[in-house]
Amino acid sequence: MKRFLFLLLLAIGWTSAMAQSIAIKGKIIDGDTREGVVGANVAVKGTNKGTSTDASGNFSLVVDQGATLIVSSIGYDNAEVIANSAELAITLKPNDRTLSEVVVVGYGVQKKANLTGSVTQLKSTDLLKRQVGTTSNLLQGLAPGVSVFQGSGKPGADSPTIRIRGIGSIFSSQAPLILIDGVVSSLDNVDANAIESITVLKDAASTAVYGSRAANGVVLVKTKRGGTGGIKVGYNVFVTKQEATNIPQKVSAVEHMELSNVAQRNQTGNPNAFVFSQALIDKYKSTAPDNLEVFDNDWVKLLLTNSGLMQNHNLTVEAGSEKASLFASVSYLNQQGLIPNNSFNRFDLRLNPDIRFNDKLRLTSVLFFNQSTRTEPAGGSPEFIIRQAIGLPATGPAKFGDGMYGDAGQSNRRNPLGQAESSGLLQVITPSFLGKASFIYTPIKALEIEASAAREQWYPNTKRFQKNYNVYAPNIANKSYDLVAPYPGTNALSESYSTNYRTTYLAQATYTYRDAKNEAKLLVGAQTEEGVTRSLGASRSDFINEGLPYLSLGGANRDNSGGANEYALAGFYGRLNYAFQDKYLLEVNGRYDGSSRFAQALDRQWGFFPSASAGWVFSNEKFFSGLSSVISFAKIRASYGTLGNQGVPELYPFAGTYASGNDYYFNNTINQGLALTDAVNAGTTWEQSTQFDVGVDFQLLKGLSITADYYVRKISDILMRRPIPGYVGLNPALLNLGKMENRGWEVSATYRNRIGGLRYDITGVLSDVQNKVTELPGVPYIDEGLLRSAEGYPLRSYYGYQAIGYFQSKEEIASSPTHFFTPAPGDIKYADLNGDGKVNADDRTFIGNSFPRYEYSINANLSYGIFDLNLFGQGVGKKENYISGTGAWPFFAGDFIPSLLAIHKDYWTPENPNATFPRLLPAIGVNGTNSSFWVKNSAYFRLKNVNLGVRLPDALTTKLGIGSARFYVSAQNLFTLTPFWKGFDPEINNNTAEFYPLIKTYTVGLNLKF
Repeated sequence: MKRFLFLLLLAIGWTSAMAQSIAIKGKIIDGDTREGVVGANVAVKGTNKGTSTDASGNFSLVVDQGATLIVSSIGYDNAEVIANSAELAITLKPNDRTLSEVVVVGYGVQKKANLTGSVTQLKSTDLLKRQVGTTSNLLQGLAPGVSVFQGSGKPGADSPTIRIRGIGSIFSSQAPLILIDGVVSSLDNVDANAIESITVLKDAASTAVYGSRAANGVVLVKTKRGGTGGIKVGYNVFVTKQEATNIPQKVSAVEHMELSNVAQRNQTGNPNAFVFSQALIDKYKSTAPDNLEVFDNDWVKLLLTNSGLMQNHNLTVEAGSEKASLFASVSYLNQQGLIPNNSFNRFDLRLNPDIRFNDKLRLTSVLFFNQSTRTEPAGGSPEFIIRQAIGLPATGPAKFGDGMYGDAGQSNRRNPLGQAESSGLLQVITPSFLGKASFIYTPIKALEIEASAAREQWYPNTKRFQKNYNVYAPNIANKSYDLVAPYPGTNALSESYSTNYRTTYLAQATYTYRDAKNEAKLLVGAQTEEGVTRSLGASRSDFINEGLPYLSLGGANRDNSGGANEYALAGFYGRLNYAFQDKYLLEVNGRYDGSSRFAQALDRQWGFFPSASAGWVFSNEKFFSGLSSVISFAKIRASYGTLGNQGVPELYPFAGTYASGNDYYFNNTINQGLALTDAVNAGTTWEQSTQFDVGVDFQLLKGLSITADYYVRKISDILMRRPIPGYVGLNPALLNLGKMENRGWEVSATYRNRIGGLRYDITGVLSDVQNKVTELPGVPYIDEGLLRSAEGYPLRSYYGYQAIGYFQSKEEIASSPTHFFTPAPGDIKYADLNGDGKVNADDRTFIGNSFPRYEYSINANLSYGIFDLNLFGQGVGKKENYISGTGAWPFFAGDFIPSLLAIHKDYWTPENPNATFPRLLPAIGVNGTNSSFWVKNSAYFRLKNVNLGVRLPDALTTKLGIGSARFYVSAQNLFTLTPFWKGFDPEINNNTAEFYPLIKTYTVGLNLKF
């Protein structure tokens, strides 16, 4: 009996030992990137026991030794692992990268599969295929619902206009909030090689945590951080040749003279009238240009002589261990313009160090220095100089020798070549500094506390010294050139300095709870931002020695100015995310914001901006399992929320401010005076944007992903000025009155596949948004010249007469409704819309709108062996553009004696009744009246980028002792298909010839990694 009891106890002890529990610590690793997988589920097979991974992919769990762990996460194949040791490293194989990736969102990250808001994230690989001078241009065509249109190719000033889901205000800011590593800054301050990702937050669900500045969307830029794999060095360089995409073609000297005579005869009605004699025209026809008596100058060709070269050098270093890491980036950009003395260069240094003090505390920081220098001619803006070159007649003398300029055929002797080459320089030098430090403390696994401080400082210095250049006239008798006078006759120097500070403090905490079925994350935080600006300026003229451009040496017109302003923001924000079984998703956001732009006394300074969103991953339902081979992932989501816009036109709209310059005469003396010139509304408050969004996300056939959204964005409390009687003696106050609406949709589809050794992916994007003004209380419309805003129509629509062809004869004129002018055959005919028998201001109507509709792009990437190719095209399906002024109208300039373009030769005559242009006149006259005649279809498709690369074989790079090397050639804006006018770019709105052309580029580059 004793022996039996002993054996029984021994068996029980052995069984107990076999079932011993162990505490496991593990990490789930992405099989491709080797990074931790966030939110992966770890379940014990055959039980309800489990957990999920934290933000670093780590987990801990107590299980029976030998138990089987089932690891799963959306976007990865499931894995089963035996729990046979205290530490486990489990690798998951990705089956769909788009679902498993982590997306940067406001004040945190989320798995893409769990997003309930409308968010687009672009990786560094998406951005580096194009070589541009300003990073913001890289957004064009890549994110649905984001309109990016470039209005200039000028070095240092070619940043595009960015609008997210339409127009967000009438007079307040329409630009999105841009944050670099959590700090408000400019996207163009960052070299693309230093960017890890750009995330665009579009709907209320994703942007509400930014409250009062989120009404126009948010762009988050995350720069790269150091790793733990030793030291990695990269060198990236490219050299680009730039040239204009479109420049109008001019008429020759003979054509200018002949057509000037035609215009004069049409104007006077005298068939023998002329501006240029036939003898002179015959001389020009029979004599080659000699730059003395006969001139036939191509002003554009003479002007666009700068190299147009752009080069960019970037060196990156990644270094680190488990305790500390560093990412460093040094970049230098030099971009030469198309005209002389026009360039932009930028140097920047970025250091992103991270220190892990222990398992609970780490420091992450950003140190950034940037200095840019923009150079232009002092005698006029590059755009104005180019307008003159396009508009001047070929008969004007241009240049006789070094420093010897002609009068360009102008009574004021202004010459665009002299302005570009010899009028002095305008330089804007802007050094800026940014420092940010964040301490992140994790007292327990589920809780993360962050505190950060950031300060950005920038000091723009503008110096403009306009010098004289000498104008000469031909001396035909002596076959020489005589000095006429210097232009403009007086030199002048102006300088301005500005000191700017922006300080941001943040404190937040994130608590995460996960089990086998539930995942919840709570974020709460507070943030403040303070800004200060101090400015000082001075100017003088009449410098005896133009080689010494210093203020103390100027003898006349001494002037100075100065000013300062401050602002402050404070906010408290929170977000709750909840997911049940990765099927049912909920997110609630809110921010309570205060701004110094509004009155505290009237309780206008603070506002609350909430949002809520939900999602249903119905592909995870049991009833959907039969379709899993066709649709691997399907989610529907919806969001609703209210956002604010504190970017009102004035810093202190609630308070009366005195304006200087209102001098008065008293006691026989002119005294300096200040006056209140604007009425004040102390109740001015936020403009608000309420947005509803519904969207779907699909993964089909293991290679096709589709995202689609429909949204309604309503803007209310828009600030505007209601007219007041003139006897009040003040400008109207800002009132929260207007309302506006944007309705739109967007679709993005990507297909990835492999055929043998060929890998490829193709992404197509299509979106549309329609804007409509819905209320303008007390104001029938807002007129801004050519543009009018009225209820029921898009904001700032073109407004004018409806053109219905030309008057073809005097008989047609007599039988037509009377016009507001006395027409002649060949003049534009306008519609009598109200049928009262006369055409006047009452017949004007809405005739178009320049905001783009049906924006689309296609982006294809192919790779085979060591070769890769990127093709990117972007376009607009519907867009109207108004063209006017120099270049659009023959013989029109307004401020100089003009010529005309080659396209103007197709003008009306009785023999050419359907011509492109009305009859020629010395000035456009009534034919330049605002009308639909000058509204042109500017829809376009543009081959935006072609990039062909070749990678050195691994055997060769190993032999050379480098990690990798890729050579590439690329071209941007290669060709454009458009019905728009030849010589004008359809992307530039409201065209006149005063523009800096967009740039076509040809690039060679090299990427090295060590």
